[in-house]
Parts: sequence; C-alpha cells; structure tokens
Amino acid sequence: MNQHHIFIAAPASGGMSGQMARTLGCGQDALARAGYGPAVIGAAAGGRVYLDSQLIGDAAAGLYHLFARAQERAERFREALSGSVGRVVLYAPSYEDYYPALWRDLAARRPLKPFAELTPRLMARPRRWVNVVRDLKAGLNPREIIVLPHGSKIGEAMAALVPGASLDPAPDAETAHADTVIAMMQRLHHSGVVIGPKQKRRLARFHHQQPQGTPIAEFDPLDRASLQRRYEQDLEQMAAIDGVRIGPDEALQIAAQ
Repeated sequence: MNQHHIFIAAPASGGMSGQMARTLGCGQDALARAGYGPAVIGAAAGGRVYLDSQLIGDAAAGLYHLFARAQERAERFREALSGSVGRVVLYAPSYEDYYPALWRDLAARRPLKPFAELTPRLMARPRRWVNVVRDLKAGLNPREIIVLPHGSKIGEAMAALVPGASLDPAPDAETAHADTVIAMMQRLHHSGVVIGPKQKRRLARFHHQQPQGTPIAEFDPLDRASLQRRYEQDLEQMAAIDGVRIGPDEALQIAAQ
C-alpha cells in the first residue's frame, strides 16, 4: 500500500486524537502485517499513516473562524509527503457541543470573553464543516474522505482509517476540566496572576470537587436545535460531494470489531 492515509480529529473534540495515537502507536506490528507502513504524528518522514489533530488548525482557529486556513495548511502537509493521499478521515463533532468544547479548551489556557458574548457570532457564521471538507479535498487531493459524525467511537475510526488491520483500541484516558476549574483558571488569567504548575494542580483538584452550577459554556435550547439542524444539513451536503462518505464502510466496521 503506497498511499498515505491521514486521520484528523478536530482539536478539542474529546479524547479521540489521543486514543487513536495510543492505539496506532501500540499497533505498529499489526499495521505492518496488514500491509500498512508506520504510523506517525504529523507529516514525519517515513510514515504512511498519519495523525495530525491540527492539520486543519488549532482550537483558536476552530472557535474563531472554523479553520478558515484549512486548505492552505492541507496543501503544505501534502507537499511534505512523497506519494499520493489515499484516505483522509476527519472526526467532525456537532456544532452545539463542539463550540463550547473549543471555548473550554482555550479558557483553560488564556483569558477569554464569556461564551455567551460569542454566541451571536457563532450562530451567524456561514462557514461549516462542509467547507472544511471541500478545503481538505482541494488541498490534499485524496482518493476519498471519510467523515466520522458526532459520537463516533474508536472502532469506527480504525475501520475508516486502516481497514483490515487488527488493532486493540487503547482506553480513552482524557479527563475534561470541570466548569469550576475553568472558572478558576479564567479568574487567574484575567487578573494576571501567574502561579506554578504544582499550585495550579492543587487548586484544580480543590475546585474540581466543588458543586457544579450552570454550565460555563452552552447554547440555549433554541440555538442548540438550530445548530443540530445545521449539522444534519452539513452531513447531507458532505455525503453528496464526490469522493466523500459519512462513516466507515459497515462491513469494515464489523470486521474491525
């Protein structure tokens, strides 16, 4: 198999990226037996299976413009490869949960405006996942793009990326910050207070145990419903693009399990 295969878990989309990295990292022998080359992070030399959660951009790019430079970044990635691209697998979460997850991810690391102040801009945004997929198609020129919809599991991701390889899924080890922890971090960021890693971990453990109030980042019910419809429309539009399908082939998924 001389083609390159690429897995992209959108930044801040849960533990899918790390879980795939651990699964493929421990399954290099199984990949070789199935006829695949080495699995690597990024466009590293000698790879055939690639994981790059930031190929389309980082969490800030997702929150503020939904990866508007995805095609440019994909073109640069493609230039670093020595052969053609076979499969591109993209895990694309649904907007109503993904935008709050992006905000939480960034809020743990930098001062941000409250999520509620961003919602009008997010609701009015014309750019969608279908635009990202078109950018990847133009930038990477793959044989096919497989979009994993919201809630997809590691078995589906493996069946899409490396069908025929018998790999044992690694456990999901990612733990999300509680809202009380994120609120504490935002207070520190906005106040300009800098504390050491150990003190930050102690504070995080304390605040993690505190009662959780209203979610720190969420859409109201009407906006959630609107975003769900938008995502469903996206899936239909993406499935209509030549060379794009939604989810792994059912027979391959069963075989992977």
